[in-house]
Amino acid sequence: MSPLIPHTLTEELARDLSTLPGHPAAYLGDGCVARTDGVLGALDAARVLVVHGRGSFALCGAARVVAGWAGRRTVRHFDAFGVNPRIEDITAGVRAAREFRPDVVVGIGGGSALDAAKSVAVLAAQDAAPADCLARPEYVAAPRRCALVLLPTTSGSGSEMTRFAAIYAQGRKHSLDHPQLRSDLVLVDPGLAASVPPRTAVAAALDALCQAVESAWAVRATEESRRLAHDALARLLPVVGRAAGDSFGGRILAVPERRAALAYGAALAGAAIDITRTTAAHALSYGLTARLGLPHGAAVALHLSWLIGHHTRVTADDCRHPGGPDALLGIIDDIQKLSHETTARPVEALVTRLLHDGGYPTTLASLALNAGDWRAPVTEALASSRAANTPRAVTDADVLRLLS
Repeated sequence: MSPLIPHTLTEELARDLSTLPGHPAAYLGDGCVARTDGVLGALDAARVLVVHGRGSFALCGAARVVAGWAGRRTVRHFDAFGVNPRIEDITAGVRAAREFRPDVVVGIGGGSALDAAKSVAVLAAQDAAPADCLARPEYVAAPRRCALVLLPTTSGSGSEMTRFAAIYAQGRKHSLDHPQLRSDLVLVDPGLAASVPPRTAVAAALDALCQAVESAWAVRATEESRRLAHDALARLLPVVGRAAGDSFGGRILAVPERRAALAYGAALAGAAIDITRTTAAHALSYGLTARLGLPHGAAVALHLSWLIGHHTRVTADDCRHPGGPDALLGIIDDIQKLSHETTARPVEALVTRLLHDGGYPTTLASLALNAGDWRAPVTEALASSRAANTPRAVTDADVLRLLS
């Protein structure tokens, strides 16, 4: 599906990402949320389903823009989902989409809203029930019947650039992973993040930072994904480094240049993990989010911190990286050099400071978890494809000893 995109939207991000095979057309610029009406007109969209968060939709200013579409097109809203969309929520959204039959699904919000929008747009076209599609990916066979336009309102998840979506079923995180989930158009308006609460901004920035690091060292990394990950880090590190030095708070979001850098870096990290997927830091984080309610970015960061040191102790016997131990150590050295040059800190120290400033736990031990209670979730996480993408093997014992 190739929607007609006005060339006037072209910005730096479009030149970097839109020409890459498999990536959606993506445009970065303050105020580009106002362009959605023109985009919908170019798509000849009469019926639009807007999938969005609840409070954030009004606070970020997107609600006013959508209200302006009245009279020219029929608009329906779907916001019946929480921070981590459940399969029941997605099923409700699919019912709404099948009844409404939109020409376009527009997702506006953080990672959860974008994941919900992608899932609803794709699963509404399938013969099988959403829960069955989640359990059996081969059931996702029919092409998406509507266009998909995404506008992120936080700088972190990179969901706008990926072909997968997180859905929780029976308290466990599952990933719906299919090319149909790639959007047709992404509009990255950094101004939409100006109203994001400080703690949410911290978690989002940590998520983007972790994704860039994980993509860089992933077993599935390619020359293209490593370039994207490096470019993401080059934009994210200077901003989060300043944030860690002046208390993250509202100041980082109040400065347009910093908002733009975060938004750009998050989108690049999203494009990188779309190629590589994430690794053990993400795999192990989902239990913390599902069972403790810890925000995703903070949960990932808690595991990334110790995994950096873990990977520096790689040997020929436990190395999974196709380039061998020296290649993995070289990647970590490059990341740490960039972090020192831009923040005067190693990545672990930067992450710890951001967690502290956000009011989050800074170590797994500080959560005071019972290792016995977490043995099964850890074993399940380490059996996942994301854990298999980790460049040095991780065992249950490696994780459980950190909990006490």
